[in-house]
Amino acid sequence: MNNPQPVSTRLNEAKKTTWQQRLRTGLAQQAAPASAAIHSDRTAETASTGIINLQVWLDQAMWRPAGFWAFCAGLLASGALRQAESLNWPALALLALLVDPLWGSIWRLAGGRAVLLALPQRAAAASRFTLPYMQEGSPAARLLTGDHTDVWPSALRVGAPAVLLALLVAALLGVYALALTLSIIVLAALGWTLRHSYGVNALLLHSIVAIGLPWVLTVEQAQRQAAVAWLPHLLLAGMWVVHQWGGLRNTTAPDWFGLGLMAAAQIGIGSLLIAVQSPLWLGPLALLLTPGWLLAYQRQPLRPMRFLWLASMLVSAAALGQTTGL
Repeated sequence: MNNPQPVSTRLNEAKKTTWQQRLRTGLAQQAAPASAAIHSDRTAETASTGIINLQVWLDQAMWRPAGFWAFCAGLLASGALRQAESLNWPALALLALLVDPLWGSIWRLAGGRAVLLALPQRAAAASRFTLPYMQEGSPAARLLTGDHTDVWPSALRVGAPAVLLALLVAALLGVYALALTLSIIVLAALGWTLRHSYGVNALLLHSIVAIGLPWVLTVEQAQRQAAVAWLPHLLLAGMWVVHQWGGLRNTTAPDWFGLGLMAAAQIGIGSLLIAVQSPLWLGPLALLLTPGWLLAYQRQPLRPMRFLWLASMLVSAAALGQTTGL
């Protein structure tokens, strides 16, 4: 018959067992994050097969004035579709790629880190500057990190590939496309500076990037073999830039200055169509633009009118295109 262990011995063994369980639990908890990190690294490495990753998605509403539709408007306004068999369609496909996703990805940098797709947190640490003049609290550090948006990791990992790819495609299209791509980079930097320093959304710059420059470049590319009467094209594209600027100011709340910009642009568009002897197109334009003014009269946001503005832009471009080259 075994003698029972003393009470003190049983308590010591119970404490020892409890301590060993806590130790094993702690080691397991420490090993779990490490294992998860290793698994995450392996997943990230095997999820990509290239050194540059592209993610393509439809941005906001498709039926709104934007780079691709400005490309279509420029194609209509150039009158080149009347001789579609003579067009260089591969070059036009490259042009559509340049003015919408590539220029758009460059301009997106103006919105700062918050509007870009999420990057792994380790990117910020890996890209952190260690130069003496970038130490925390230095003037350069306060200037470049004041909005806490991790702008440099974004600029290096997102902006640099987008800029290089856009410059490559633009170089294939010619000097004019390359020059306008460089101007897009400058405008994006200016837009970021305005937002970063003054908290201002650069709506005019956005309108130039989304409407004006794609339109002008498309006309230049579509009419490379013919002389272009640039004045009507620049006027029409410029008026739609002003209209887009005013429309952006009224998408979420009524804005008198924006309404004035829209009114001036619409009057200018109508006057231009009369000057180029296309007055019959004023009827469809009036039908498309009137609902926006009815909504503005009710002091309502004009965001639902973006589809009608897009249709009006394409109609006015087609009207100008009928007179081009005649």
